[in-house]
Amino acid sequence: MKQTTLYIVASKNQQLKNGVVQSLKRAAEASGITSHLLIVEDTVLDTIADMQFEQGSLLYRVSVSRKAAIMESMLMLLHPGIFTAIYIPALLQLPSQQYRELCEQMAQGLQIIPTLIIDETWQQLDIQSLDKRIAKMGGFPIVVKMLGLSHGAGVRKVDNLDDLQAILMQLPPEKYGSIVRKYLADYRHYRLIVIEDSVVAALEYHKPVDDFRTNATGEPIISAVSVEELQDEVVRLALDGVRLRSSILGGVDILIDQTDNMAYLAEVNVPCNYARAEGPTNIDISRQLLDAMLRKRDRHNLYE
Repeated sequence: MKQTTLYIVASKNQQLKNGVVQSLKRAAEASGITSHLLIVEDTVLDTIADMQFEQGSLLYRVSVSRKAAIMESMLMLLHPGIFTAIYIPALLQLPSQQYRELCEQMAQGLQIIPTLIIDETWQQLDIQSLDKRIAKMGGFPIVVKMLGLSHGAGVRKVDNLDDLQAILMQLPPEKYGSIVRKYLADYRHYRLIVIEDSVVAALEYHKPVDDFRTNATGEPIISAVSVEELQDEVVRLALDGVRLRSSILGGVDILIDQTDNMAYLAEVNVPCNYARAEGPTNIDISRQLLDAMLRKRDRHNLYE
């Protein structure tokens, strides 16, 4: 039988310290799979077409940089039938793509946090019209979120019209990558890891005493959650969210409003930092992910 190789797209900083990289390498070795890093900073995009790869190889992107996303797409497009990945990647991960995902979630009737998309018309609104628009979400406070960032970056709580107008005036008129969301004063935040249409692990993120964001630091306060204890609605939202991404893996953030026990789909992360859940839950997620990728490869007859 031919040797299977797992190619991991990662940055220089991630190659030694990143939890997902290390977990994947350990799981690959335990499964008899060779792992190889494709370092983003060392890769010349123009040379990807000439690279040689083995039929039946696996591909996983850890880095969330724009170049890493381009590398992933080029590898799949320029070497058709060679790689099995968790999804079919888009060529570029732009805010417009994230807007499309948001609209798809709405169209499918998924319960998302009440959301408004910021465009150039917001900068043209007078104070009364702006107030009416925010009133549709229940009024202030609200949350303004810049798309495409992580660890709480670009997420701001806004308490009044003057502060909102100041933020709007700072947005470049030719670029729109922000949304307004309802502020949940009291909520619980769950991260569910989905593999092949099943929730395999779950965490709860706890709010620090001095911040409304649960994931604003590199070391958030987390605890393991038994999947069996999750509400059926929470599991359904997570599975439906990942299905919309056509991925075999997803890290799904679910917020539960403690005032009415309503569960909201906040975000679907593909790929995701699932290694954070491996320690607290004692679950080998990388091994399950590699097994799922191998099953996907075999279903599509990519290994002969």
